[in-house]
Amino acid sequence: MPNASGISDYKLHRNRFVVRVLWATLFYITTVVLASQFWEHIEIESRNLLSEFSLFAIGGIIVSLFTIRLANRLFLAVNIFITTLSCGLLYVVLNTGGIYSPITPCIVIIPALATLSIGAVAGVIWSAIVFIASLCLYLAAQKGVVVMNVVAPQTQILAEFVGIFTATAFTIFITVHYDLSTRKLRKLVDAEHRNVVHLAHHDSLTDLANRRHFIKEIERAIFNAKLNDSVFCVLYFDLNDFKKINDTLGHHCGDIILVKFGRRLRSQSRGSDIVARLGGDEFCMLLPGLGDSEIIQKKIYSYSKALAEPIQLENLSYQISVSIGYAVYPRHGEDYESLLKVADQRMYEVKRGNTGKIPSAV
Repeated sequence: MPNASGISDYKLHRNRFVVRVLWATLFYITTVVLASQFWEHIEIESRNLLSEFSLFAIGGIIVSLFTIRLANRLFLAVNIFITTLSCGLLYVVLNTGGIYSPITPCIVIIPALATLSIGAVAGVIWSAIVFIASLCLYLAAQKGVVVMNVVAPQTQILAEFVGIFTATAFTIFITVHYDLSTRKLRKLVDAEHRNVVHLAHHDSLTDLANRRHFIKEIERAIFNAKLNDSVFCVLYFDLNDFKKINDTLGHHCGDIILVKFGRRLRSQSRGSDIVARLGGDEFCMLLPGLGDSEIIQKKIYSYSKALAEPIQLENLSYQISVSIGYAVYPRHGEDYESLLKVADQRMYEVKRGNTGKIPSAV
């Protein structure tokens, strides 16, 4: 296999599929050739024909493997393999009775392999080639053209069995293997898709909801509140003097504080609450069903107390403080912009004149 570095999952999946098909074909052909040498009822002509086909097919397999290994050209490698395999099968067919050859069923391998290894277009092209070759053999038989058959009558039944078994075994192998590999690839794609969707709605540092996702949650809460005639509260958090941390200790320490602060917020929230980082050191919470002034005041107090616990920062203990503003739907606004604006203004009122003081709920 070529180095997988920089190769997409899809291309890597295709490469592995083709390589395994090549090795499986090599193993199967080698097994059949060795078995024929010990089967005393097979005449020398049939053994020689099988050996000639094997040398031709194995040569194509080796060239195809080196093409993938050295040049990393999957399309070329598959076409080399299919071409040599097709020519080898045609050679056997022309020496074993033409359209009546016991090897004829094996031609179904060609379009199936082309479709699964390269694509639908390649499958159609190789199907057309197989159809034309089969039509020529059929027309030749209709015209009375006699094609030699080196297979002795006593070996004919065995040859027919080997032809049907080979076609069936290879078709099952490549389709089942491809199906299993595709399922595995689909799982990787689905996992990657979920990861992309998650990153699109969450902050990359704290893994909390980001601004866009939080706004959508507020709009959803507004919609539900209108339907159910309910209320909810939005809290706006801002770390005090956070810029000094970045300036004195560096952004790495600042990021640690933001992550730990986000975890504390999430640990203090209910399962129905939405916790978000809007950007910088600004965080928000959406609390469904909360609109009573006294309960909001108690909530803000409990959050302030819990968030005020010192944060261990390497060998330092950072005393954190936070300013909190709030807004209630529909008392302070009936859209997300109004609610965030009121909560933000209240937060700055606390920050400017009453840092650490619990604002009165109104």
